[in-house]
Amino acid sequence: MKIEDVKRVTVIGAGTMGRQIAMNTALNGRKEGYQVVLTDSFEKAVDSAKAWAADYLKGRVSKGRITQEEADLVSSCLAFTTDVDTGVMGADLVVEAIIENLEIKKELFGRISKIVKADTILATNSSNLVSSKLAEVTEHPERLMNLHYFNPALAMKLVEVVRGEHTADETVDFIVDFAVANGKTPI
Repeated sequence: MKIEDVKRVTVIGAGTMGRQIAMNTALNGRKEGYQVVLTDSFEKAVDSAKAWAADYLKGRVSKGRITQEEADLVSSCLAFTTDVDTGVMGADLVVEAIIENLEIKKELFGRISKIVKADTILATNSSNLVSSKLAEVTEHPERLMNLHYFNPALAMKLVEVVRGEHTADETVDFIVDFAVANGKTPI
């Protein structure tokens, strides 16, 4: 997978980090035509993230940071769903930003790795659970690694890119290119 091939990015987890990662991706990927899906199995989290996104874009327009046309474009590129399995279908990249619980993450990665395309890159935003703990349950561990955004994800420029023994060089290259394309400085 090459960065220029990216058309759809799914972020799982509509909490503080997930919603900001999704917004950052939609803002920076709008010119490339990224479709960004923010998904969470909790309806209240999705509803909250949807309201937050509308308020965030409205605030950016009122401060003159983006035009109303740009905000409309970002909004049209950003979708929300409570159906995680459907949300990951067709994704080129999936970034997980759910609760820091290894068993829950294992269940999620084991399930979604059977649903996504064979060349989909899977990333965890975890800062303390390395992807090697998820590799055994993942269909294509060579396309799995950590992509850790710092909080607040919309403001912080640094992202950690952490490969596992299982991670292919091409996956690392892709994640670094993705981070740069989305206004981040990968370390």
